Amino acid sequence: MEKISEQLKALVESLGYEFVGAETVKEAGSQILRVYIDRDGGVGLDDCERCAKDISGLLDTAADAFEDRYLLEVSSPGLERPLFKAEDYARFAGRSVSIRLRDVYEGRRRVTAVIEGVKDGAVLLDCGGEPLDLPLAKIQKAHLVYEEEKGQKKTFKKRGGKS
Repeated sequence: MEKISEQLKALVESLGYEFVGAETVKEAGSQILRVYIDRDGGVGLDDCERCAKDISGLLDTAADAFEDRYLLEVSSPGLERPLFKAEDYARFAGRSVSIRLRDVYEGRRRVTAVIEGVKDGAVLLDCGGEPLDLPLAKIQKAHLVYEEEKGQKKTFKKRGGKS
């Protein structure tokens, strides 16, 4: 995945988008290659389709990228943006993150905390007043936690009764 990620990054950036990251997941018995893209103002379906076409072409020429069949999914990172690298954690310092660990670390398998920063290959976290220096190598998967802003108005109305 590391080798193909570099190629994906170069391609996505050449198209004018930010390469957020890529992951492979199994869902309903199918292997999925999920590629996340972004840009100022966000991305829409047309952006994802454009990138998917070019990514598909790249993957067709990289025959050794995957042993089995896979489905390609190109997506916006969304409100609960996945975090892949040290720069992601530094960029989102002050935000809440949910982390699944590769194995038990300091008695934890999952961590939800506020990102304080990054130092010496570790993410500095505030777990409700308790500091935790979590080595990046221990993280299996992480994403931001969406928090509704205080005072934010709901954008929908409940409908009552019959129409």
